[in-house]
Amino acid sequence: MRCVLFALLAHAAAAFDLMSAVLKSPIYKNLLVPASRNMMINTAKENGVPWADAVAWIRGATTWELDDDADVAVPAYYRQPFHAYEPGNLCWEAAWEAEVAGRAVGARNYPEFGADGEEAFRGAFDDALVAAGARTPGAGDTILDLGCATGHGTRRLAAKFTDAKALVGVDLSPHMLAVARRLPQLCKGDNAWINVVSDDARVSYARADAASLPFADASQNFVVLSFVAHELPPAATRDVVHEAYRVLRPGGQLWVTEMDFETEGFRKLRASPAFVFIRSTEPYLDVYADFGAAGVAEACADAGFGRVEAVAATGRHYALVAAKDGGPAAFVDRREATKLPDTHLKTWESKSKS
Repeated sequence: MRCVLFALLAHAAAAFDLMSAVLKSPIYKNLLVPASRNMMINTAKENGVPWADAVAWIRGATTWELDDDADVAVPAYYRQPFHAYEPGNLCWEAAWEAEVAGRAVGARNYPEFGADGEEAFRGAFDDALVAAGARTPGAGDTILDLGCATGHGTRRLAAKFTDAKALVGVDLSPHMLAVARRLPQLCKGDNAWINVVSDDARVSYARADAASLPFADASQNFVVLSFVAHELPPAATRDVVHEAYRVLRPGGQLWVTEMDFETEGFRKLRASPAFVFIRSTEPYLDVYADFGAAGVAEACADAGFGRVEAVAATGRHYALVAAKDGGPAAFVDRREATKLPDTHLKTWESKSKS
């Protein structure tokens, strides 16, 4: 039995080394990245998401200039190529396409909803967070949305929690934040943008490292970390969780939504050759897969959070709520008990067959 285990580990290590070598070769830039990008564009096209038109509109909607002169140190991990962009999130193309790509991701996860798949996807996390113990932000409450990109999630939180006093979207990319800040003005009247954008005075944006926030201790009621952990090395995720604990008030909550590589769908994907296409645009996805919900929960316990509860959000994702409740650390893992059907498209598919 031990020999079999060692053989499996050796095989896994060899596969990891081979994949790492591929990602450092010309194959990465010339084949894998274009293939992964085309998969998202084709998904958008096949599901009625106007990728080309939306990007053309936002590109030409204004003269784009960086408007954030905050002196922020950018960690080395953030300078890696991400999402098929050589400069990662530090470029206009990433910012112009972020919300369009989000619509394509939604269509891949909930293909029966087509172009509206993202709202169904985000709605699944809304329900899962409540099931995991998320409280409803009330009058006077503040919300930090870490890794907010161009602010779609931040705007959505504002629309959902109308009693909240203030919401701040935080991101390291000045390009993302420039788009987030300009969209409310650009979208007044007729426009060709793909998401609803309201001008809400409660919403603002700050450029900062989520592991070094410019907010006082115990100053926030809720911190949101939505689809950020899989884009970070585990050490950075731990630092972000510790920082979330610092800025949360007693009784505050950290909400995490993420991919779950303990689900059957992602386990099979990771074991297949197709995973190389996914990993080609997500440099930390493989180490995140090992870190997972248990790693996030352990980071929460180390930071000082009390009860941490995780539930299934979709057939391939989870939602986790960590409470700064002053109690002992306790991880309540209900993902298996709340298991849901896997509605995600197969890697080679771009549209539902039904």
